[in-house]
Amino acid sequence: MKNLGIYTFLPWLRQGIANQITQADDGGAGATRATIDVVLRIAGDTLDGGEITQDVTRPVQLYGPGDIVGIDAKAVVKTEPRNWVTNFEANYLPGIDFYDEDFPWRYTPAAPDAAGSRLRPWIALVVLKEDEFTDGVGVAGRPLPYVVVEDPNVFPPADTLWAWAHVHVNRGLIAAEGDVFLGAGENGPALAAFEDTLAEDPDLAYSRLLSPRQLEPNTGYHAFVMPVFETGRLAGLGMDPETAPGATASAWEAAGRPEGTSYPYYYRWYFRTSTVGDFEYLVRLLEPKPMDSRVGRRPMDVQEPGVNLPGIDDPALGGILKLGGALQIPEATLGDEDLADVQKYETWDEPYPHIFQRRLAAFINLTDDYARQAADAANAAATDLPEAIRSNPDPLITAPLYGRWHALTQRLLTDPEGNPLPRDRNWIHELNLDPRFRTAAGFGTKVVQQNQETYMEAAWKQVGEVLKANQQIKWAQLAVQTSWVWYETHLQPLKEAQPDQFFALTAPLDRRVLVDGKTRFFVQKASPVPRAAVASPMRRIARPGSRVAKKLDLASVGGG
Repeated sequence: MKNLGIYTFLPWLRQGIANQITQADDGGAGATRATIDVVLRIAGDTLDGGEITQDVTRPVQLYGPGDIVGIDAKAVVKTEPRNWVTNFEANYLPGIDFYDEDFPWRYTPAAPDAAGSRLRPWIALVVLKEDEFTDGVGVAGRPLPYVVVEDPNVFPPADTLWAWAHVHVNRGLIAAEGDVFLGAGENGPALAAFEDTLAEDPDLAYSRLLSPRQLEPNTGYHAFVMPVFETGRLAGLGMDPETAPGATASAWEAAGRPEGTSYPYYYRWYFRTSTVGDFEYLVRLLEPKPMDSRVGRRPMDVQEPGVNLPGIDDPALGGILKLGGALQIPEATLGDEDLADVQKYETWDEPYPHIFQRRLAAFINLTDDYARQAADAANAAATDLPEAIRSNPDPLITAPLYGRWHALTQRLLTDPEGNPLPRDRNWIHELNLDPRFRTAAGFGTKVVQQNQETYMEAAWKQVGEVLKANQQIKWAQLAVQTSWVWYETHLQPLKEAQPDQFFALTAPLDRRVLVDGKTRFFVQKASPVPRAAVASPMRRIARPGSRVAKKLDLASVGGG
């Protein structure tokens, strides 16, 4: 499960000098552009030869929605749904994704709220039904196409638009509890992780606009990316943005707007919702119905188990146990009477162990008893078994002990001396001493027997690599033992008798032999002894059987 996708959603993102904007998003009157104060320091020389500096502060206007009269279609990554899709789920929200992570807030002429968590985007996704608008005519002199909307109530409230835009990151950015997003500090942990993510791969994040409108089934809709602020609306209609009440005045809530029913748009597509078939519709088709308490539990006769063992004859059980299946009615949904009936069969072996379980355990334990003593003695010693078995002098075919190799046990309830086992209610006892679970284990055994050839073939295919690895391990172990014998037989005596020859012989291993934490190559290189003394040409010249060694009688010199 570690490959599950992890996503992070940031409420807004803005980069560059726009983060210096301090004007509040109050929607009131004022300047039609966002401004920031820029300080210019001027330095000069005085007439008396001195120097003088003075800071000059001037407000600088930034580009805003009133300067934007188009969006490049390449900035759009995708729309949800796609253009001309006719079966969009009515309970989903339409959306549009932009490649640039800060695009929806890039030209917002205001600062985020005091908490730093809300910032209204400068564009919004508006979804309209076909009878809620008409396409504008007379577009000459208008930079953008526009639509005429008579009812402004079809637009989302301006003060909630911050909630319908976010940054989608295909990675987790919160490393620990207490990490914060943007707004809680100049550089929070999430922002630092976000910057590292973009540096690694810019395609891991993008921005998104959503429409908050609840769609109706089987209805056609047109989706528009529209300017949020009045300055953007005026610019799109070819009017002067300076006539807007203020930089943050709403495009559909500002009073006294010229052509107040005309709304330009930057991007547009069409889709239609479906009538049925979405997930919500299918879920609503489900009708809960009370189930019979017998569902998932099948009666199983336990009166005559065979092999000379008496059955379970408790009067309250009526000679049956309930064999459970994979799907059962939850006990929380059962009535008092049905729950009591279910619990009766679940607690059939109380007090534990039941007489039937003691007899079955003794019968299974005969396999281990036969390995220790003669059959007649083992049968006679099984006091929990009926007389027909105890008096039999021949070995019996006993019931299998399921899971013996997994639990590494050969007996149930008692040890060979008849003492109770310390853990007599673990899973292997429950599996083997409850007829319901023994039945399931028997079914599994039958499946294995029927498919044993297929299973063995698959096992042999897997064991081939195991054998190969074991062979390599054996060769490695042989190499280690052989090397050790060779070292004790040849190198150790040479080291004690002729250390100079030992040093020359083992010179190729200098880079791998450690001397006080350093390689012998490093120690030798740092010593006065030149490396040429143990070089390959010198070792060939000085070897005992070489012509030079014989002529100079190096063996006698070394021995002296």
